[in-house]
Amino acid sequence: MKPSGAQFLTEFIYCSKDILNDPAAIEETLVHGIVECGLTLKKIESYQFDPIGVTSIAIIGESHIAIHTYPEASHASLDIFICSTAARGAMKLLDYLKEAFGPKIVKSVEVSRGNPLEVKDSNWIASSSTSPIEARYQVKTKILSKMTDYQMVDIIENDSFGRMLFLDKDLQIAEKDAYKYNANLVSPLIREQSDIDEVAILGGGDGGVLQELLKYDPKKVVLVDIDKEVIDISKKYLPNICKGAFDDPRVKVIIGDAGRFLEETHSFDAIIYDLTMHPEAFIKTDRETYLNDLSSKIRKNLKRGGMVTMQCCSEFDSETYDLLHRILPGHFEDVEFIHSFIPSFCENWVFAKARVE
Repeated sequence: MKPSGAQFLTEFIYCSKDILNDPAAIEETLVHGIVECGLTLKKIESYQFDPIGVTSIAIIGESHIAIHTYPEASHASLDIFICSTAARGAMKLLDYLKEAFGPKIVKSVEVSRGNPLEVKDSNWIASSSTSPIEARYQVKTKILSKMTDYQMVDIIENDSFGRMLFLDKDLQIAEKDAYKYNANLVSPLIREQSDIDEVAILGGGDGGVLQELLKYDPKKVVLVDIDKEVIDISKKYLPNICKGAFDDPRVKVIIGDAGRFLEETHSFDAIIYDLTMHPEAFIKTDRETYLNDLSSKIRKNLKRGGMVTMQCCSEFDSETYDLLHRILPGHFEDVEFIHSFIPSFCENWVFAKARVE
């Protein structure tokens, strides 16, 4: 059997938010685009999710088009499947939808359907990204691939970077240069903070930042991570990164949500933010509101003169970079952004430091 269709799997990243939670507008856009591109509409259905999100599916004479939106992430995922004789119409429709949704970044792959069909390469793993670049890593050995209650965990062995940890296909840390990432979160505290007796780490389930911090002899460290399995996996499979840090008597590990933890009353000399800046998978509000609220909680849990350090985003992720430039000065003083090249990330990574006066 020869390939009988072209399927375009496409991600629209940082779309215009106006259309993403409006099923009527999405349907109108789809219908108009189908007609404009010479395709044949048979039926269209949409479903509005609670609290937000829309799925629209159009059955067309040439196959189907499906769109699912994530308004909280300004994101839309598209599946356009067109029989081979109308493949040119699929490309035209994709261009039309780009104009309608206005994404800043588009990632797309075309799959020829039929026989043979080959999509997955088991010798490589790609790190997901909201920036215009994407890195792929050769898998020398697949050490672990497991779905926890919260996320997909992959650990591979790579010839250049050693063992590498991915959460939901997003690279977190690698043995070869873990020290660089960890130092960017810890070093500003050591250089500028006279007192780091009590420190909280939000996230950091791989133990790397914790291990780096313990070198400087804090009296107490509280690490808050929602996924106990990531901590257990890191202890077992990433000993060169965490180096027994979780067993240090100065360390208290709390399994839970960082935001809820910060709703209690604490008084820390410093807080290290090693959480994602893309929490859309588990939040019920938009990202800016969530990060504003979390920043407010961090400030309330710092002593006067206390510091916060944060991992932020890729240097190329201008949406997140601009968002943090708006948010952080509203909660902290002396905000400074630091760019540091992390070899395993294949790009400059942005970190932030700030103070509470």
